[in-house]
Amino acid sequence: MAAPPRILPAAGTPGPRNTRSAARGFTLLELIVVLFLAGLVAALVAPSFSGTLESSRLRSGAAGVRATLTLARTLAASGSRLRSVVFDIERGEYVVDGEARTYVLPEGIRIESARVGTEEPEQETFRVRFFPDGSAEGAEIVVASSAGGRLRVTVDPLTGIAEAGI
Repeated sequence: MAAPPRILPAAGTPGPRNTRSAARGFTLLELIVVLFLAGLVAALVAPSFSGTLESSRLRSGAAGVRATLTLARTLAASGSRLRSVVFDIERGEYVVDGEARTYVLPEGIRIESARVGTEEPEQETFRVRFFPDGSAEGAEIVVASSAGGRLRVTVDPLTGIAEAGI
């Protein structure tokens, strides 16, 4: 007598299961290796984030100084009168004269040096004047970070336009 033909399950139908592989999880060694690698990656990436934050603060500080100088130029031309921006080097603050708002440099950012006209200020405070015709005293203000980065904000004496750059 011949053996009955063997019937195979159709494709896609579950066959006998290997219960041992379905219940398998991660071993303690595998978890330790993954946590070690994650810690290593975090330790390598963290310093680059602090440098990026410092650079962002420096750019923000220089942009704030430039924007305030531009505001003073606009107010001088629109109001047909002399306006100036007064800087306090020690406190890291600056204000447009006649305005109530005082601006402060971001944390870790300071005014490293300044030149107004042809002179460097000898006091903790100095001012940059803007005239009603749109011109200004030429100025150069160097904004620096505690990490050593520097950006220069300049005021063109003929046009009174402030620019921030390297």
